[in-house]
Amino acid sequence: MPGNEVITGLWRKLFGRRGTSSPAEAWLSQRRQASPEEVIRQHFAAVAAHDLEWMLATMAPERARLYADGRTLDKRRLTVLGARVLTVEPAVDDVPLPSFSGRYRESLVLRVEFELELAPPEQRRDPTLREGLNWSFYVLVREGQGKPWLIADWGH
Repeated sequence: MPGNEVITGLWRKLFGRRGTSSPAEAWLSQRRQASPEEVIRQHFAAVAAHDLEWMLATMAPERARLYADGRTLDKRRLTVLGARVLTVEPAVDDVPLPSFSGRYRESLVLRVEFELELAPPEQRRDPTLREGLNWSFYVLVREGQGKPWLIADWGH
């Protein structure tokens, strides 16, 4: 049906996908086995690819709801031209957990160092991002053994 091709093309543009395959679908099929570090790396790959669906697939539903409005993540994803994870290690500092983290059996806090390449200043939509070397704490949660780790929060 020709109409389906047009709709599929619109979805690809909306979610930032350049090809016909969905990285989000591939991630969803393998995320149960992924380590917390791999979740972080997938999230940054999704940001670099400007793929909203893939980004949301790395997040806990409570966090994803905050970003499901395309305008919210568009600020971030359209400002970032490139993103590269440098290190992922357990956090040694006490980090406050999001209020909903108690709904999950397990939580983990990681300190992530990463490098961002941003759009030229006049094209940036997210003034909170800094070009170059950055770091942030990432809180991951999961419902239990055999369930996927999901990003619940990030920040300093």
